Amino acid sequence: MTETSRNLHLRGLMLSTAGMVILSPDALLLRLVGNADIWAVIFYRTLFMACTIALGLLVHYRRRFLTAFRQIGWLGLASAALLAASNFGFVGAITHTTVTNTLVILATTPLFSAVFGWLVMGEKVRLRTWLSILAAIAGIVVIFHDSLGMGNWLGDLMALGVAFVWGLNLVVVRMAGRRDMTPALCVSGFLSAAIAFPLSSDPGAINTHDLVVLAILGCLVLPLAFGLFIRGTHYVPAAEVALLAPIETVLGPIWVWIGVGEVPSVASLVGGAIVLSAILVNSILALKEAHQVEPAPS
Repeated sequence: MTETSRNLHLRGLMLSTAGMVILSPDALLLRLVGNADIWAVIFYRTLFMACTIALGLLVHYRRRFLTAFRQIGWLGLASAALLAASNFGFVGAITHTTVTNTLVILATTPLFSAVFGWLVMGEKVRLRTWLSILAAIAGIVVIFHDSLGMGNWLGDLMALGVAFVWGLNLVVVRMAGRRDMTPALCVSGFLSAAIAFPLSSDPGAINTHDLVVLAILGCLVLPLAFGLFIRGTHYVPAAEVALLAPIETVLGPIWVWIGVGEVPSVASLVGGAIVLSAILVNSILALKEAHQVEPAPS
């Protein structure tokens, strides 16, 4: 690896790591929303995000702004639909179960992506990945068993649905190749807001506190986090990027514990440890394999 490639690799790691750290208070901010109903939360969260991303795209593309949206094609529209579904599922999961359960279950996204890559694109799934999937399932079973007694199973199921959708979306994005899929994220925000608006009892009745929290989330946290993370993936191998995903899983519950005093159960910690261990081991082995096949510098 040349000095230039090392610098680019380091830049990618720093960008993607910064993105995950910035994203980690997402669940806490949702917890800080007080009186707004879930549909109003989804409406403002996604509308603010979509408007901010649209403004960024307008500054970046200028006269080619509309062209950038047309170029995402049907794959971009499929991605937008999947991301819109994840918007509803994530807020629903945070509302109906603990933050720890939600983020641990969402950490299984790379495993879903591996399975969908095999089914849709014919990508080979290695034995270590299948073993990681089985281990992650065991961890999720522990979490669900605990949630059945606490009444949180619906939120856990929603989180599992979001991991399923995100895993499929990663495959759709890979199928799109080098196309800029950021406009799809923008479309998903407007689509989510359009669906949530008529379902909310009274979006205009939201108080100033909740509106400010959602504005911070939609205008700052989400666009900046996703922007940095996606930018970093241009310089870092996919297996190495997967190692960064647990950052939110670890930091998110800590922020919520500090902010609102939500303490995870023992079963959640045990199940989470099993899931994260499975993902980390699989990602580290994938990274070692990638380095072993890396061509020697000339």
